Amino acid sequence: MTSALLIEDLVKQFATGKPAVDGVSFDVPAGEIVVLLGPSGCGKTTTLRCVAGLEHPTGGRISIGDRVVSEPQRGLLVSPRERDIGMVFQSYAVWPHMTVRQNVAYPLKHRRKNGGGDINTKVNETLELVGLGDYAERPVTSLSGGQMQRVALARSLVYRPQLLLLDEPLSNLDAKLRIRLRDELRRILKQTGMTGLYVTHDQSEAVVLGDRIGVMKDGKLLQMAPPAEIYNRPADSFVANFTGASNILLGKVLARNGDKATIDLGAAGRIEAWTPQPLAVGDKARVALRAENVRLGEKGPANAFSGRVVERRYQGMQTVYDVELGGQRLEALELGTAARHNDGEIPLTLPPDQCWAYRDEGATSVE
Repeated sequence: MTSALLIEDLVKQFATGKPAVDGVSFDVPAGEIVVLLGPSGCGKTTTLRCVAGLEHPTGGRISIGDRVVSEPQRGLLVSPRERDIGMVFQSYAVWPHMTVRQNVAYPLKHRRKNGGGDINTKVNETLELVGLGDYAERPVTSLSGGQMQRVALARSLVYRPQLLLLDEPLSNLDAKLRIRLRDELRRILKQTGMTGLYVTHDQSEAVVLGDRIGVMKDGKLLQMAPPAEIYNRPADSFVANFTGASNILLGKVLARNGDKATIDLGAAGRIEAWTPQPLAVGDKARVALRAENVRLGEKGPANAFSGRVVERRYQGMQTVYDVELGGQRLEALELGTAARHNDGEIPLTLPPDQCWAYRDEGATSVE
């Protein structure tokens, strides 16, 4: 099946500095939602703007459906309006002098093809889809921010583009509304069968919305995988840390067996960890794990340690513990409205499958 979007070795170089996008390749099959996730300046928005035709790539090739829309080496560049895309921006970008209906109908009236059928029928169906059926005749300026973003979404969906691009569309909303619209947005896109490329720096948005997540850093795509794989099998230490594995234990590789490594943590003892990298005996390593995966008060069959709780922070729905482990520090998170552990010595288990070993940055091997 033809991908709705295919990006091959995309490069975008501005006048100075490193490339903003550096050899990025991925595809988005029809009906799938791919989220590009990363910190500011990682290249995710530039990638999306290259797909939209708002930035001109320096190299590589972009295809939408079975049509190449950008290939600098051949001097090929299709204009944004000819790419059959919809786009939802961070700002609502609605027309303030129009009603809700007029905003949503505008693309149908000004496109060469609207797919046939009555414009009002299409507008009504789309407004119902985004929950604005009762607001059609209202001035768009009378709506809340969340409602205006729904108008922007409806306007991009009404003509059923081949590809929908979304550039941090929820970032201007308050936290509670952002969570509600995040959940509804996935439902709407799946209900319409829309193919989507979504850009965000918010991990929770990426997990809820994406069929796959692509984590970017310094213009490069580090990993593209389903959310569960990104969270449970991060390809490198940056992906692990960016998605919440804030605990880092430093050690040295003692043994390697397939994708498992035994790491010497010094005074804390030895730890078994999964590793995607070709670590060798003697390499310095960083073991990453999430605070919520630390099992306080448990002595498991593997990776069982004795630590010491040095501080705890009660946060209502959860308690965060600072634990000393052989001269290194861990953060452990316990869900629930009551803290179960006191300061002092405590057994703990670090599940081997939830400990991930990576090469220590700037180090190769230890003599």
